[in-house]
Amino acid sequence: MQTGTTLSWFRRLRVASFALITAIGAVGLLSASARVATGEGNDVELGPLSSVAVPMPIGGDIVDQAAAVRLGKALFWDIQLGGDGQTACATCHFHGGADNRPAINPGLDKLFGTADDVHGSMGLTVAQGTFKNIDPNPDNAADICTTGALNLFGVAPQVTTRNAPTTVNGVAFFRQMFWDGRGNDNFNGASPFGQTANNTAAQKASAAFSTAGIGNSALASQAVGPANKFPEVSCNGRTFGNLYDKLMARKALQHQFVHQQDSALGAMSAWPAKGLKCGTDGHACGYGELIAAAFGPSLAVKGQFSRVFGQAVQAYESTLIPDQTPLDRLMAGNSKAMTDLQKKGLSVFRGKGGCTKCHAGPELTDASVTFAGVFGLINEDGGDQGFHNIGVRPTIEDLGRAGTGGANVAPFSVSGSIMDHGAFKTPALRNVGLTAPYFHTGGKATLADVVDFYSRGGDFPNTEKARRIRPLGLSAADKAALVEFLANGLTDCRTAKDEAPFDHPSLTVPNGGPDLPATGGGTSCQ
Repeated sequence: MQTGTTLSWFRRLRVASFALITAIGAVGLLSASARVATGEGNDVELGPLSSVAVPMPIGGDIVDQAAAVRLGKALFWDIQLGGDGQTACATCHFHGGADNRPAINPGLDKLFGTADDVHGSMGLTVAQGTFKNIDPNPDNAADICTTGALNLFGVAPQVTTRNAPTTVNGVAFFRQMFWDGRGNDNFNGASPFGQTANNTAAQKASAAFSTAGIGNSALASQAVGPANKFPEVSCNGRTFGNLYDKLMARKALQHQFVHQQDSALGAMSAWPAKGLKCGTDGHACGYGELIAAAFGPSLAVKGQFSRVFGQAVQAYESTLIPDQTPLDRLMAGNSKAMTDLQKKGLSVFRGKGGCTKCHAGPELTDASVTFAGVFGLINEDGGDQGFHNIGVRPTIEDLGRAGTGGANVAPFSVSGSIMDHGAFKTPALRNVGLTAPYFHTGGKATLADVVDFYSRGGDFPNTEKARRIRPLGLSAADKAALVEFLANGLTDCRTAKDEAPFDHPSLTVPNGGPDLPATGGGTSCQ
């Protein structure tokens, strides 16, 4: 366990590392010799997550942070976002921030029931179609779409090609977002792709697009990706201009309940009615006034909505910090915070398991802003920092970090290394016991399966597989302890109980999902 002196040193290192981010951006990638000099590839000491400052956006348009959090939470949970009138951002992130509904995508071979099937996330509840118009009746949440040729799923709900990552493992600390990192840390206001060549002509021509961008804003870049994308949230062809028109004509969260003790929205709750109330007269809140409160009237306009949407959702998701796990309390000095079995599991995690090579530092990931600041943008294999091919599936099935997007021009890879082929971002691990199934394929159903996977050194001997992935020879006792640590030593009870800041409006999750009641308030994990 850390001493007070060690923890103080670590905090100073973390604060100093933020200053390095700008320098790295200015001078480019660190050389191999520089990485060796900084100890790249070595463990970064664990610590409480509260010892790390949440990366703040560099630039941006928010004039009232609390108002931006309220707007972002409403947008994230509102089912009116969905082209089917049922799918909110939260619909793929409702269970520990992830999606545990049974959902199979047939994978690269497009054949169900074969080895490359992916446990993806449920998308739209309707068949493939093209956006036609916003329903003129503001009481209706669904868009008007025309049905096109049926795809692999026919009239059944759509399923994404990857397992939805959780939003409650400390996503604010990631340098880039999505499994492949296409959610760039420099938010351009219009797309996930920052200033890379993947931006389409339409995205670059958008009034919201900025070549300067907003730094430390991968969450904003991520948020604008699925919002109008099929099959995640919308029928094909909807734009942010269309979405703006839809939401401006409707009251915020008008089909959902908001708890009176909701940590962000409680003061505006219209309980026992649905939705939110605004002003001294208690009228139903419109999105226009929520935007104006957060960004001022100049951004409450149609042409800026993608820029507003991304920053608002980022403001909300940046409040979801799971820093009250047993591990966090142990690292802060409470020797009784974890059981003996969990402590044994932590010992395996740090030692024989070698887990902290990738799940490093208080953030438990080498894909964090501060890890890149200390160790550079290139990892020990020559690929991008925080992204590794670990042999989950053959590389050819999903290029991951080496893939492209948008205009399909430039790989997301910064290094250009072959090692980025089939490489995926190292997830942070807090609340991992709540977020099955695991990996980008959703191919492991339990944490025991995950531990077995790492113990045998992965499943596929890909040429690009990271050198760190090798047989570990864990005993049955080692595995049991490690599973217990992961499942319970890293769970923030506020997340498990949907307590603040992880409380939320009510949500009916379609296609096998539950009816979530509105939650609010709660107690700490102490």
